[in-house]
Amino acid sequence: MAGEKMLMALDIGSSKTRAVIGSVDREGTLMVEGVCEHPSEGVRQGSIINIEQTLKTIKTVINEAELQAGAEVNEVIIGIGGENIIGFPSTGVVGINSKDQEIKREDIFRSLEVARAFELPQDREILHTLVQEFQIDGQSGVKDPIDMLAHRLESKVLIVTASSQLSQLQRRCIQRAGLGVQRLVLQSLADSEVVLSSEEREMGTILINIGSGVTDLIAYGRGAPLYTGGVNLGGEAVTADIAYILNKTRSTAEQIKVDSGHSYVPSVGSDEMVIIPQVGGLPPIKMPKRELSKVIEPRMAEIFSKLKSDLEKARVGSSYGGGVVLVGGGALLSGVTELASEIFHMPARMGFPEAIGGLDRSYISPDYTTVLGLLKSEARKVKESAPVKGTHAKRRSRKEGRFAPLLRGFFRTLF
Repeated sequence: MAGEKMLMALDIGSSKTRAVIGSVDREGTLMVEGVCEHPSEGVRQGSIINIEQTLKTIKTVINEAELQAGAEVNEVIIGIGGENIIGFPSTGVVGINSKDQEIKREDIFRSLEVARAFELPQDREILHTLVQEFQIDGQSGVKDPIDMLAHRLESKVLIVTASSQLSQLQRRCIQRAGLGVQRLVLQSLADSEVVLSSEEREMGTILINIGSGVTDLIAYGRGAPLYTGGVNLGGEAVTADIAYILNKTRSTAEQIKVDSGHSYVPSVGSDEMVIIPQVGGLPPIKMPKRELSKVIEPRMAEIFSKLKSDLEKARVGSSYGGGVVLVGGGALLSGVTELASEIFHMPARMGFPEAIGGLDRSYISPDYTTVLGLLKSEARKVKESAPVKGTHAKRRSRKEGRFAPLLRGFFRTLF
C-alpha cells in the first residue's frame, strides 16, 4: 500500500453502526479495503445517550474493519444529521480592488468570509459553507467567476450548522476509542456524493434518507444544495407502532415490518394475509395485510409530511425535475416510494450507492449509502488537494503566492 492514503468512514446510526476503510492512490482511485457492521448501542434518534455503550460498538466495528483491511487507521470521517441540523442562507458581497477588475481566488475567499461573518448561537457550530452561486455586477447564475471582470462580487451560500453538544459527544466517543476525528460531515451531503448525478442536481432533486431514528432531507437545484433538514423520526417509530398495536416485542414487530410491512394501503390487495407469530408456543395467527399497512402508513406519511412542510417553509424556489430519491434502511420498506410520490406530488424512486472498487455487490444497498458517501467525499478531497505535476503546478504556485495554503484549506470545506 505504498503511496496510498488510508481512510475510514464511520456511520453511527440509531440501529446499526457501520465502518468502511478505503485506500486512495496517487491518481485518486478509491478502493474499499474493509467493511463492518454491528447493532448500535447507546444511540437513540441519531443522538448518543450512553457513551460507554456507544464506545463499545465503535471499537468493535473499527477493530473488525481494520482486521479486514490489514491496516490501522488513526482518524475517521463521521456523519451527523437529524433535527439538530439547520441551514442558513447567507450572502457575502465584496468589491474588486485590482486595477484590471479581474476576479481572483482571494476575492472569492473574501466574499465567503463575509458570508460566514454573522453571529452564530453559542450552542451551534458550522459544518459546511456550501456555495450555491456567484453574482458579478448583478449578473446571477455564475458558477466560476475566476478571471471574469467585475466591480462587485456576491457569493450566495448555504451555511450548514449542527448542535455543538451533539457534535462534541460524537468527537468524544471517537477520541476515547483512541482515534481522531478527521472531519464531521452532514450525512445527507455524503448521501448525495454516491447517489445523485450532476444532471440530477442540476435539474433539481430531493434526496431523503430514512434511517432508524432520524430521517434527513437535502434538496438540490441548479446544481447546488438549496436546503437541508431532518426529523427525529424513522423506521424505529414504525416498529414501535406495530409493537403497540399488535402487543408484540420490539424484535418481533421489527421482523413483521421487514417481512410483511407495506407503507401504502392502496397497493395492498384485500385478500392478502400476514402471518403473526405468537409467544408461549401458541400457533401463529393470520391477519389482513391491509390492517398492518394501516398501522405503518400513517407514521411514514407523518415523516414525509413534516419534511415537505419544512421544505416549503424554506421557500427555496426551485422545481424538482429529478423527483424524490429515497435511501437508508427505511427505503427498503415496501410501498415507500409510492407514498413519497403521493405526498410530494412528484415521481419517487429508490436510490443505490454507486459501485466502488473492491466493494462487494451485497453492500450496494440503500442502507450503506451514508457510510460509503462519507468515504467517497473524503477521497474526492484527497484527490483535489493532491499536488499537480509538471510546470503548470509551478506556475500556479507562484501565482497564488502566500494565499495558496489558506485557500486550498478553505475551499476543501465548501462541499
